[in-house]
Parts: sequence; C-alpha cells; structure tokens
Amino acid sequence: MNEQALYLSEKIDALIAGAGSLLPEFMLAVFFLLLVTLDLFRSRTIKMLLPWIALSGLFATLVIQILGGYASDGGAFLNLLLSDGLAQFAGILFSAAGIFTILLSVLNKPLEKLKYGHGEYYGLILMLVLGLNLMAKSVNLLMVFVSIETVSIASYILTLILKENRRSVEAAIKYILYGALSAGVMLYGMSFFYGFTGTLNFTSEAFGLGLLQADPLLVTIAAVLVFAGLFFKISAAPFHFWAPDVYQGAPMPIVALFSTGPKMAGVVVILRFITVFAEPLAFADVQLFFAIAAVVTLVVGNFTAIWQKVPRKLLAYSSVSHAGFLLAALLAFGTGYSSSVLFYLTVLLFMNFGIFLFLQIFEDELNVVELEQFSGLGKVYPFMGVMALLYLLSLTGLPPLAGFMGKLLIFTNIWEAYSLSNSSMLLVLLVTGVLLTGVALFYYIKIPYYLFLKGNYREENLVISLSNKLLLTLFAVPLLVLFFKPELLLNWIEQLLAQTL
Repeated sequence: MNEQALYLSEKIDALIAGAGSLLPEFMLAVFFLLLVTLDLFRSRTIKMLLPWIALSGLFATLVIQILGGYASDGGAFLNLLLSDGLAQFAGILFSAAGIFTILLSVLNKPLEKLKYGHGEYYGLILMLVLGLNLMAKSVNLLMVFVSIETVSIASYILTLILKENRRSVEAAIKYILYGALSAGVMLYGMSFFYGFTGTLNFTSEAFGLGLLQADPLLVTIAAVLVFAGLFFKISAAPFHFWAPDVYQGAPMPIVALFSTGPKMAGVVVILRFITVFAEPLAFADVQLFFAIAAVVTLVVGNFTAIWQKVPRKLLAYSSVSHAGFLLAALLAFGTGYSSSVLFYLTVLLFMNFGIFLFLQIFEDELNVVELEQFSGLGKVYPFMGVMALLYLLSLTGLPPLAGFMGKLLIFTNIWEAYSLSNSSMLLVLLVTGVLLTGVALFYYIKIPYYLFLKGNYREENLVISLSNKLLLTLFAVPLLVLFFKPELLLNWIEQLLAQTL
C-alpha cells in the first residue's frame, strides 16, 4: 500500500513539475472554453467580439511561445511531450497560422453570413492549433495518435462549417472516411513498434535498440503503416486524395490553414521519427520506401496540377508537391537539414496564406472560381495582379523571393548528404526536385497569364478594402526580406534547435 502511495505521489509531483511546459496549450484550452460559452449568449455585441477574443487567445499563446522559459526539467512531461526548441518554433508557426486564419475569416463573406456556430468555428480553430502544438511536442507514439486525432476531428467539423454548401458536405464525408482509414492503419503500425521495442517513446534508446534486434522486414512493414498516417496529414501521395475535394469545398480561410498547419505539424513529427531510421545498413528498406514516396509525391503533385482549371484544385496539388520537397529534405541525414526544413515551412506559411487571400478576394467579390475568369483582371486591378505574381513566383521557387531560398537550402542539404554517402537514391531525389521545379512554373504561371495577357470582359468594379491590401502586403514582405536576409530566420532557428535534446 505504501509503495502504491509513493508511486502515486511521485506521479503527481511529476505532473505538477511538468505542467509549466503545457502553458501554451492551457491558454488555448481556456480560450476555447470561453468562446464556446460566450456563443451561448444571443447578444449581437458578444457575437461580434468572438473573433477578437479568439485572436487575443492566439496572440497570448504566441507571446508565451516566443518568450519561452515556460518549460522545466528540460521540457519533458511524463515521457509523453517534449517542450524543446523544435516544438517552440513549431508552436510559433502554428499560432501565426491560427491568427492568419482568423484574419481571413473576418474578411470572408460566406462566413459573415453564417447564422449559427460562430463561437464553435473560432473555438475549433483554437482546438486545432492546440492539437498541432501537441503533435510537435509528442515523443510517444500513442500521444502522436491522440494529437493527430484532435487535429482531425477539428478539421472535419471546420470543413463542414458551411452546411448549406453541398460541396462542403461531400468534402467533409470524404475527409472523414480517408482520415478514419489512415488513423486505423497508423495505429496498427504503432502496435507493431510497441511489440518490437516494449516502449512507446520513439526518442528513447530502448526504442532504437529494439528495432535493430527485430526482423528488418517486419520493421519496414510497421514503418510503412505508421508513415501512411503521417503522409495523410501532410497530403503526400498516395494519401493525398482528400486534398482536392476538401480544398474546393471548405471555406477559404480553412483551406489556407489546412495547407499549412497540419502539414507543418506532420513534418515536425516525421522529423523526430525519421531519425530512428537514419542508419542505412539497418534500415535501408525504410529509407528506400521514404524516397519512393517523396518522388511519387513530387511527380503526382506537379504533373496533376498542370491539368487543373480550378484555382483551388491547382493549389491543392501544389500543396502535394510541397509535401514531396519536404519529404526529400528529411532524408538528408548527416546535414543540418532541420533548420532548412523549418525555414521552408515558415516561407510556405506566408506564401500559402497570401495566395489564398488573393483567391478569396476575387471569389467573394467577383465569383471567380475558374482560371479563365481571371482574364484581364491583373490590368484592371494592378495591385492584386502584382501580389499574385509575387506569391506564385515564390511558390515556384524563383528569385528574388524567399521560396527560392527555401528550395535552395533543401537542395544544398540533399547534395551535401549525397556527397557524404554517395547514395544514388539522394541523387535521384535531387534531380527529380530540380526538374519538377521547372514543371511547377508551367502551372503557377497560368494565373498571371490570364491576369495580364488575356482581355477583360467584365463590367463589375471591385473596390479592394484597405484591410485586404494591408494583409496581402503583410504576407508579401517576409518573402522579400527572407530572400535578401535569410540568416535573420536561420540564426534564430539554429539557436532554438540548439535547445533540442
């Protein structure tokens, strides 16, 4: 009895000692409950305050994450969560994504007309960001699964928020079905890993030793199953089929969030997990599978995007291709690829929110839902045309924009890893990535082509609001600054990663 009491006392002390590392998540949970509670009141004033309350919660969380210093004992929490520099920087990106999503939501006309559920909508954005934070901190397989499901449930409901829209309902149903399948597959793979190692902590020494002693074929099968679930979150092939429908059916701010938040969190989880398989002699098959997945994702994303006539679908396959670049970067073992990956994710955040805000403005004001409907609008609205060109060139990876620096850093890491290992697999990844960057130009240039080189046959006059212009400029400035001064971000990332255990 005394032993049980002592064990319970130790666990309670550990909970109290590690609770500080979850301060950002507690903040998000409190504001989530506040939003849901306030939404019960019928007061019009309260309804108008809901997005600003959500913004306050996300800003408070962002400040906590930037300042840091909230973790204790190295940031470990019951061997489930790790609040290190990697999780801190990822949390900053997630909070920024949440803030940008709410700003886009305030400017989104279909969401303005939403009759019910404003509190739930903004609360679910906070809940999704909370789940993303937990994903980035997770070092336990079961905690990874719980975090991913938290994000998934919030994502399913946010996709369905416009219940009157048949396309939204269809997208949500497909999303749920694909998500349930990938979750089951991933959990099955995790059970194999637990059987091999006797632990769920994939950063522990026992986990790596257990895999080395297990049958290589079974380890490969388990890894494929687990990566299947993670690939679903980052929309990597062949688990990307949900993306085009969800991107077309969900509200534009939520599409922008899906194209960044879950992708960033999934990449951070893979970044922690893939290091277990860094030994080429023991895990050559796992690395080969990962490389094949990266190549297939790049090919499918880029070549499928070429044939798209709907901007939302074009950007859905663009998101798939970016997942391919990130997967390729994660195989550059022996180099400082972590900082390059985080730099790329930061740039992707601004590029994607910028281009989706551009689409939202034209979709809401002029009902532009196909590429041909952009004809001549760049000459009528030159500010919008220039902004679109800037974002799309950065997404392609051309100078003088930060998208070029992001891809250059990734290609440099892959080349460095190839020089160290002479692995033909890395050379294939490098050549594929460089060639498909050229292919990407063909579909990204479609929108500027219609904007500037086609005639305008519309009679509507669109007045771009000052708030929209300011927000477009806000997303564009980092893309220029980080091209000329990438060390501003890279030095900060490297300082935070130096804290990673």
